[in-house]
Amino acid sequence: MAIFYCFPEPETLYECVSLISRLQFALCCSGFFERGGRFVMNKWTRLYSLSCACLAVLGLAGTVHILLQNQLLRQRVLRLDKLVLSIMCLELVISTLVFLFTMLSLQAWAQRHLRIYQRLAELDKQLIGHFGARLNYGKLLRKHMLVLSMVAVLYFGAVNTGLASLAEGRQLGIVVPAALCYLIITSGPHLTGFVHMSLAELLGIRFRLLQQLLQPQLLHRRFGGQPQLLERRVCSLVDMVKELHYLIQEINRVYSLSLWSAMAHDFTLSTSELYIIFGRSNDNNQNNNNKEPGDDMGLMLLGFLSICLLVPFYKMLIGPVYCSHSVDEGRKCLHLLEQLDDWFPDSVAIRQLVESIMRWRVQFKIEFTSGTSTALNKTVITLYTSIVFNYLLVLISFAMIQKLGEQVEQQKVALQDWIGI
Repeated sequence: MAIFYCFPEPETLYECVSLISRLQFALCCSGFFERGGRFVMNKWTRLYSLSCACLAVLGLAGTVHILLQNQLLRQRVLRLDKLVLSIMCLELVISTLVFLFTMLSLQAWAQRHLRIYQRLAELDKQLIGHFGARLNYGKLLRKHMLVLSMVAVLYFGAVNTGLASLAEGRQLGIVVPAALCYLIITSGPHLTGFVHMSLAELLGIRFRLLQQLLQPQLLHRRFGGQPQLLERRVCSLVDMVKELHYLIQEINRVYSLSLWSAMAHDFTLSTSELYIIFGRSNDNNQNNNNKEPGDDMGLMLLGFLSICLLVPFYKMLIGPVYCSHSVDEGRKCLHLLEQLDDWFPDSVAIRQLVESIMRWRVQFKIEFTSGTSTALNKTVITLYTSIVFNYLLVLISFAMIQKLGEQVEQQKVALQDWIGI
């Protein structure tokens, strides 16, 4: 952790989010990146995202085709359980589609996406200039570095070593490019979910800061002797609270399709890998004494699949928590605003401001959403885990029925051989 303090301390919001914006741009999921304290977006950045995304998809398809031309590797893949093989094929198709959906949707909303950061930066300038707020950009940047570096090492190592293990160390010149193309295709939607969490966290931090600035003792101490300045500063705080809620609405528009498709992919990926882990580990326990080398995926590969599960589980279990906390902090700010007329009963302007805030709150819906109607809150965690494990039980039941049918067929053949038919 101490190594992250060696990097220069960010002084603006643009520098704070420079790491995630550059990574998102490198993975073709945005048309802009941070440079020199501002975001850069032009036709060349758009062209880079589109061309590199096409190259990644074509590269994955080409390397998989070349790998399957190898007879030994093709026989090894075909020896896998049919359900496992169909799950692997489905994962490749869904990952590619989700990557394309994410790239195209974020490219279409690139201007609004960029405007979200610009509006946050303008709000930070008001907080610093009018109220002397101290925003700890360095702490958030170090958190991004820590989380992304840990996930990158685990996820990249698991995918590369898992594919190499599946190929038994053959044709590494093709296996490594295939792994890199797969990493680009899957890391883009994964990082998009992390960026969404980061935006929700940024809003939550500013909501908490506004709660501190809306305390009556602080307002009386700073502006109590200047009624006109007090009204202007209170009006500025009200506008900032509204702006943060409008940004929630804007984030929902920008990330609606990309976040919904990424959640669908996370659901498919987690259920598929859980089935492979539980199903194959059960086979290993049953056939531990009479298996042939190379007939199963091995405990090492199961361990790599378990590591790969950390990314979708982290997004699905932690992301709604950030969204829910941000919305709760926003509601606390609105509750404080509704008490302004009690704190300053002599101000007619503040009383009118409170009345307008109460009318605005009735009309405004405050929540993060995915797609068109799925609310991102803590209830999503329960829903996600229940659906995942119910679907996993269906897959395991289907596999058990399939194996039971194969055993019955084998017993039927053995009985026919015994009686001489």
